[in-house]
Amino acid sequence: MNIQDIVVSSRIRFARNVNSLPFPHLLKGDEPKLQEFLNTVQSVCASKFDGDLFTVNNILIGGKVREGVDDYILNMLIENHLISPALGRSELGGAIISKDKSISIMFNEEDHLREQCILDGFRLKEAYERLLEVDLALHDRLDIAYKKGLGHLTACPTNLGAGMRASVMMFLPALELCGDLRRLIKKYASEDVTIRGVYGEGSEAKGFMYQISNQSAVGWSESQIIDKMESIVKELCRFEEQARRAIWDRKGVDLEDQIMRAYGTLLFARVLGSDEFMINIASVKLGVGYGLLKLDIPVINRLIPKVLPYTLSVNAGKALSPHERDVLRAKIVRDTLLEVKR
Repeated sequence: MNIQDIVVSSRIRFARNVNSLPFPHLLKGDEPKLQEFLNTVQSVCASKFDGDLFTVNNILIGGKVREGVDDYILNMLIENHLISPALGRSELGGAIISKDKSISIMFNEEDHLREQCILDGFRLKEAYERLLEVDLALHDRLDIAYKKGLGHLTACPTNLGAGMRASVMMFLPALELCGDLRRLIKKYASEDVTIRGVYGEGSEAKGFMYQISNQSAVGWSESQIIDKMESIVKELCRFEEQARRAIWDRKGVDLEDQIMRAYGTLLFARVLGSDEFMINIASVKLGVGYGLLKLDIPVINRLIPKVLPYTLSVNAGKALSPHERDVLRAKIVRDTLLEVKR
């Protein structure tokens, strides 16, 4: 089995704060150092990548008021994991996002800075190297809060030290269907690793997709976190492969029928709801893993955020009704599946 059929994406995230400001939840917005901080972040990002600035509310940056984005764009950014749900609720928050959507530098979320890099597939080390370049530049220009013996100082104690989370989004249908995932969640929790839903803590695992990440950064170096996560991801891939073989041995033709019916629905539906899409695309991806369907998994993975509710409306350039979204979703899915047949 190709590991890239199971691993959807890799993410590295740094939590950073500056000494000159109170933590974001204590910011009032009129601190003299706040403008200096925001201007410096924008300047550093502009020197490192071509990006766009998004703010939740109207904020003064670079000597002019940056208007906050509307709810559709804000929720589209959340759907695509470019900002966190917590940032969407921040009064003074925003993000600078690279044109290719791989790097997002959030400001005034839980910490002054939440820097992240997300790449398709199993590429933790590459994501780390890309983000580190930006992080080092921010360290050069900002008085980052760091204390010997503790490491980076963060709003949440679990982020102390390296201030880093390494996360991998994985497609684990067989482990969930076999009932093994609950046991593994407990097993990895004892190793300081968490398995959560698509949008992190408290969210659902839509389409059998789960985030696997280190729970704490205290006492771990950045290289140790990455090595640990890579090891666990590879182990989970082996467990998923074993579970898929067990399900196939037990269900055989019934499972093949379920996969082909799902493929037929996506290929021919003219109206397609969001939940119906997620259920069926999971079966189709499982069919690719079994070799029943010849489709390009990375393309399918990139299709999923394109047909989420707010993303559909933003890309259409207008607010779509639920039915209009369902019709457009069906067309995009149908066209994509026809294009990626191999």
